[in-house]
Amino acid sequence: MNIEELNNIIEPVVTRNKCILWGIEILRGKKRNTLRVFIDSNDNVDINDCESISKDLSYEPSLDMYFGDDYILEVSTPGIDRKFFDISQLNDFIGENLEFKTKELINGQRKFSGKLTDCNDVTFTIKDIKEPNILKFKFADLDLCKLKPNYNNLIKEHSHAK
Repeated sequence: MNIEELNNIIEPVVTRNKCILWGIEILRGKKRNTLRVFIDSNDNVDINDCESISKDLSYEPSLDMYFGDDYILEVSTPGIDRKFFDISQLNDFIGENLEFKTKELINGQRKFSGKLTDCNDVTFTIKDIKEPNILKFKFADLDLCKLKPNYNNLIKEHSHAK
């Protein structure tokens, strides 16, 4: 079973709980595998949403058939430094900073960071943080892509101190 097949099992459960499936990860462990399910919502996601979806998924026989009886199921939000699983997820984050690793070396490096300036179905463009260059990447060429939040601004926005 691949991620797409898992997606077809998990997404209806997440949608039924009025949430959005953000992504799926499978971590292969020595003793047990871990299935991580990341959920989001147009409203705030809270621990109750994670708990409800976790309970519903624990009754999915297809997951037990794939993983066996001994696996770990984790349901959580993608968090503030969220990982992106699909290029379409980048559209809501234009103007934000990203950090990512490419699968292959590009000009002698694999790690990049910059402000997301544009995005389409295949490629995205960043303004490099270190240099004034505009760089274009194919999302399919990435190993990992995460949001790089500005924690100082977030603390100021949510601080109740005067």
